[in-house]
Amino acid sequence: MSCDRVCATCAWWTRSGPKLANAVRDPSAGPELGVCQINPPVVVQGAGRFPVPMYPETHESRFCGRWTSAEAGDDPDDGERNIILIHRKAA
Repeated sequence: MSCDRVCATCAWWTRSGPKLANAVRDPSAGPELGVCQINPPVVVQGAGRFPVPMYPETHESRFCGRWTSAEAGDDPDDGERNIILIHRKAA
């Protein structure tokens, strides 16, 4: 395990990213905080009556086993993220 494989150098992590999935940026986030977007947001109960989609907030120094380099040229699909859904119909 290399010490440079932390959130701050990961392609899936966004510094000061929005915890709320439909927001653009989180102005209340500290400079060392961000969100991990490797998985889709999780729906949680918001402050009001309705559930909201949220990404997990992490510190830039955290390590993850699913780390992917954010350096240009290291990503085989050039940053493109396609989610493939397989729909099966009954025969």
